[in-house]
Amino acid sequence: MEPDVSIETSCMIRVAVLPIGSISIPLFRDYTSMLVPHYTVSLSSISSFYTEHQKSPFANQPWDSGSLRFKYMVGGSPASPWEDFQSNRKIFAVIGICHCPTSPDLHSVMDQFANACKSYSSSVVQRCFAFCPGDSQVILLFVDFVIVGID
Repeated sequence: MEPDVSIETSCMIRVAVLPIGSISIPLFRDYTSMLVPHYTVSLSSISSFYTEHQKSPFANQPWDSGSLRFKYMVGGSPASPWEDFQSNRKIFAVIGICHCPTSPDLHSVMDQFANACKSYSSSVVQRCFAFCPGDSQVILLFVDFVIVGID
């Protein structure tokens, strides 16, 4: 059996968390630590996007007691040769973390994030979080990034 594999890892959604731009390792760890408390999300706190309830594949989900569980793959993970047979090995989302003061050129950050996402062909969702934007970066951030201002 592989290391860090248990019966619970089969029910987790894998999310790659990548440093984007010129971010230091300690700062990347600090920002990544904000994700850790959110490894479980209660289904009662979200709603189904599916509108045709009679045909919904989510009709039998335990919306009041179930949960989504995430496994954050910090620094990413190479594709598993088994992911076509075991869907729990696929990376379904990519989160990029950028520190704006150390990465002033956000166009190159966007390109770097887009290139990083290409190696995760099974990902359904890609988001880049830009922390501590400067005044000149805010306009661009409204269009392409999730803005996170931390004082």
